[in-house]
Amino acid sequence: MTDTNTDSLQRQQQQIMIQARRQRMQMMAAQQQQKDAMKANIKSNRSDNSSIHLQSQSQMMGTAHDDLPFQAADMIFVDVGIPNSKSAIADSYETACRNGSLSTVQSIIRAEIRTPYFLNHGLNLALKMGNDEVSRHLLSSGAPIARITPAQILSAPSSRQIPLFEILFEYGWTPNNPGFYGRVLLPEIITNMPLLRWFLSHGANPNFGAQHLNQDRLGGPDVDSCATLESAARITDVEAVRLLLEHGAKIENGYPLHSAAGSCPPGANPHVAPVTPSTEFDIGRVPVMDLLVSHGADVNQKEESRHMIPGYPIVYAVMAGAVERVHWLLEHGANPELRGSYGSAVSYVEVMGSEKMKIVVAEGVKARKWLKDQEKEENASQ
Repeated sequence: MTDTNTDSLQRQQQQIMIQARRQRMQMMAAQQQQKDAMKANIKSNRSDNSSIHLQSQSQMMGTAHDDLPFQAADMIFVDVGIPNSKSAIADSYETACRNGSLSTVQSIIRAEIRTPYFLNHGLNLALKMGNDEVSRHLLSSGAPIARITPAQILSAPSSRQIPLFEILFEYGWTPNNPGFYGRVLLPEIITNMPLLRWFLSHGANPNFGAQHLNQDRLGGPDVDSCATLESAARITDVEAVRLLLEHGAKIENGYPLHSAAGSCPPGANPHVAPVTPSTEFDIGRVPVMDLLVSHGADVNQKEESRHMIPGYPIVYAVMAGAVERVHWLLEHGANPELRGSYGSAVSYVEVMGSEKMKIVVAEGVKARKWLKDQEKEENASQ
C-alpha cells in the first residue's frame, strides 16, 4: 500500500513539474507574440525609442530561434527533463529527420500543424545528419532558413556538406547571410579548401565578419572585417590566403601579417610558457607572410588596440619562438627596436628568447636593414 501511495505521489509531482514548465513556455510564447506585435507597431510608427527598447528586450531574452515565432503548437517539442514529458509525435518527427526517413517525415507533416518553428526544427536536424532528401522536402514545404540553420551543415559528414549548401542556395540562402550578431560562416571553413572555393564562387565576401561590438543580435555583419583573412594567415596554407586575396580580401581591414608572424602550434601560448615550434611549423608561415607583404602588408605596421598586445609582427614572431620568421622579417626590413605593450623584439629576447633567437636578433640589429631600406625609399622619393 505504501509503495502505491509513493508511486502516486511521484506521478503527481511529475505532473506538477510538467504543467509548470508548460505554463512557463506558454508565457514565453505569449511574450514572443507581444514582441511581434511591438515590432509591427514599430514598423508602422517608425518610433526610434520603441525600437531601442525592443532591441534591448531581444538581447536579454536571446534564444537560438529568436528569428522565428514560437507558437502554442510548438509546445510539443518542450522537454522538461522528465521521461516521457515530450510529445510522441515530436520524438517520431525528430527521429525521422535525423535518420532520413522521408516517408515518415511526409506523413507527419501532412498530419500536424506546420508552424515555421516545426519545419525549421526538422530541417536543422536533417542538415546536421547530412540528409539531403528530407532537407529538400522540408524546404519545399515551407521550412524557413533561420540564422542558426546553415551552421548545422558543418556537423554533417564532409562529403555531404557542399550538396547541402547547394540545396540551401537553391532556396535563397547565400554565404553572406548572417547568423546572430552578424556572424558569417566563411571564417569557420577556411581549412576546407573545396568548401572555401564553393563559398567564394557563390559570392562569399571575405570582408564580412561578426560584429566587433556585438551590438545587434539580429543585425548584419561588419563589412570591413579581417577575421577571415587573419584566421587564414594564422592556420591555413598559402593557397587559401591567395584565394581570399583574389576574391577581394582587404589587408588594410586588419593585421593578417601579425597573425601569420605570431602563429603558434595548437595548445601553445606564449603568455603561459615559452613556445618552441618545430622548424617545419615555423617556416610554414613564411610563404604566407611573403604573399601578404607582396600585396602591401607593412612589416613595421603597429597594431592599434586598447588591449595589451605585442604590437608589431616581429614582436609577435619573437614571442611565438619563430626563429625563421624573425629572420625573414629582419631581412625584409622589420625594425626590432619598435616597442609594443610587451616591449621590443630586442628587449623581449633578452629576457625570454632562446640562444638561437638571441643570435638572430643580434645579427638583425647589427645589420640595421630597416634603416637602409628607409634610406633607399627617401632617395627614391627625391
